[in-house]
Amino acid sequence: MVISLGSSRRRKRGEMLFRFESFCQPGYPAPLAGGGAFRDNVRALLGLSHLEAGGAHGETKCWSFQLELHRHPPTVVRLFVVEEVVDASPQRQCHLCRHVGWGRHLICSKRFHFVLPKRELSVEADGLHYGINHGPEKPSKGTATSRGHLLHGVVHLNGFGHLVALHGFEGGSEFVAGHQIMDLWDRICSSLNVRKVSLVDTARKGHMELRLLHGVAYGDTWFGRWGYRFGRPSYGVALPSYQQSLHALQSVPLCLLVPHLSCFSQDLPVVVTKCQAISGHKLLNLGDLLRFMLELRTRLPATSVTAMDYRGIMSEASCRWSAKRVDMAARAVVDALRLTEPPARWVTRQEVRDAARAYIGDTGLLDFVLKSLGNHIVGNYVVRRAMNPVTKVLEYCLEDVSSVLPAVGGVPSNGGGGKMRVRFQLTRAQLMRDLTHLYHHVLKEPSQALTTGAFGAIPAAARMVLDTKHFVKDYHEGFAPINSVGVGHVHMNLCCTLLVRNGSPELVAPYETVTLPAHATVGELKWEVQRLFREMYLGLRTFTAESVAGIGASQDACPVLGLIDVGSAVVIEGTVVEQHQQQLADEGVQPGNEAVAVVSEGDGDSERVVDCACGADDDDGERMACCDICEAWQHTRCAGIKDTDDAPHVFVCNRCDNDVLSFLPLSC
Repeated sequence: MVISLGSSRRRKRGEMLFRFESFCQPGYPAPLAGGGAFRDNVRALLGLSHLEAGGAHGETKCWSFQLELHRHPPTVVRLFVVEEVVDASPQRQCHLCRHVGWGRHLICSKRFHFVLPKRELSVEADGLHYGINHGPEKPSKGTATSRGHLLHGVVHLNGFGHLVALHGFEGGSEFVAGHQIMDLWDRICSSLNVRKVSLVDTARKGHMELRLLHGVAYGDTWFGRWGYRFGRPSYGVALPSYQQSLHALQSVPLCLLVPHLSCFSQDLPVVVTKCQAISGHKLLNLGDLLRFMLELRTRLPATSVTAMDYRGIMSEASCRWSAKRVDMAARAVVDALRLTEPPARWVTRQEVRDAARAYIGDTGLLDFVLKSLGNHIVGNYVVRRAMNPVTKVLEYCLEDVSSVLPAVGGVPSNGGGGKMRVRFQLTRAQLMRDLTHLYHHVLKEPSQALTTGAFGAIPAAARMVLDTKHFVKDYHEGFAPINSVGVGHVHMNLCCTLLVRNGSPELVAPYETVTLPAHATVGELKWEVQRLFREMYLGLRTFTAESVAGIGASQDACPVLGLIDVGSAVVIEGTVVEQHQQQLADEGVQPGNEAVAVVSEGDGDSERVVDCACGADDDDGERMACCDICEAWQHTRCAGIKDTDDAPHVFVCNRCDNDVLSFLPLSC
């Protein structure tokens, strides 16, 4: 689905600018109700945005926020929020809900898409693509991926959502890393009081699957840093099997692994030995090794870099100060840069000079050091210097290289006093090549020596970890829904749900927070709950509230305060009119021509029987094929069909195939 936007010049006029790194932190850009529902908080947040499209009743609406990245030079990106009216959507049901196990959830009337496009100019020209794929492809291959969005998340009106796509530098981002985008998404969900968010983990770093690499290194997926945990089984891999597989891979002892690696590769034992030498502690198993390599990567320079010892500036003809005074001034500059917030940011020359003046009174000495320092090593830091292309002002930045200096304790002394160049022993690119080599030969495609004996469990354990893709974060974990009712309060919040007397078993709505005046009556409570659930869910548009469980029907005029116990759940009983009957009454549809109403995300799956050899008994989002004889679905991979091959037009499962072969031949 596509929504057309106007020109950027017209849109940007009068818009507010928000900080990317702090957007949706508590109180910014506006205080939101901590216990408020998502439906209310998202409206409050959108009140600060710029309306891009829509506005008329029934039209798809789109808003945007301008977010400024703190980088060199500053960059502005645009976050779009699209309100999708589900009743007008070509696909009412959400396949992501069905795949993660939320098939019994009622279909909400609206979905909100949060989109951070890769290129804003293409969005202006071609429109914003915000739909999620409902075809046979995997969720990770959906519209957001094909359209190149850096971020695409969707949240249903009831607060359940999905992270559809996330792409950092590996996915083509030019300005912002994947962890920064993930931080933004997590802040948005937390501030808006989202209930649960699911994702399909297909994140990669080069040719390495992060769910396997990070799983072995940290015992959790890369998304576990933000609280995402095992969501549901895929290919029949349950939580205990997943955890046991991770533990088995983490515990592979290096003392046994290294001799086997030397049988088919001379490079891998060198990699292990190199990491053991750099590490300050003993690396005992595969988990320790991978964790150390991943943590070391963040402290290494990106490419092979040559820097000079700062003491070489003392030999310059313009230097008229002693070595001790130059050393004090250089370290004062480093201390001024090291104390900047946030760390490692670019600071203008004037800011550095003002901070260092507190320790160095000689302005001539300070100006000489600032003029001379640039790509020089001072202690355990490299002082970088560059001109801001926008402001044309010199700026300075520190790079910590303590872990990769060729000599312990910093740069070796230079007896000659001349300019000495120092080349780092290890770079990030070299470490990533070593890490990829280790991942490929030990985890992804282990050699024959690593598939037998003590290492025989490695291939099966790695396969189970890779098969586990569904992860969920519960933003309400540990917070029980309670009612806020008390004397002296202007409003009260009640935790309410419905009991539909004449409805199908699928008509089970989650608890919703209903806000009422403190003096509200039971009748007003029933009316507000009826209005709220009618607006939220398509299957409850004809719901009529009749009574409150535990309260007599004759007490509608009585105040709620005093009749509802604090902390108890409020159940509103009522009935619904079937959708096809309502159409018949409102539109004159002839009996027999009406369609069966679809009220839940998984409606229609009850007739689909999943019976796979891996143990799966439900649709987990992986590719399946239906047997043309027994009509049972099973994974194509479990049936021996490679993922790269097309599914056959005629498919017979192994059980039916064996039954056919067991038939006795007919004798004439």
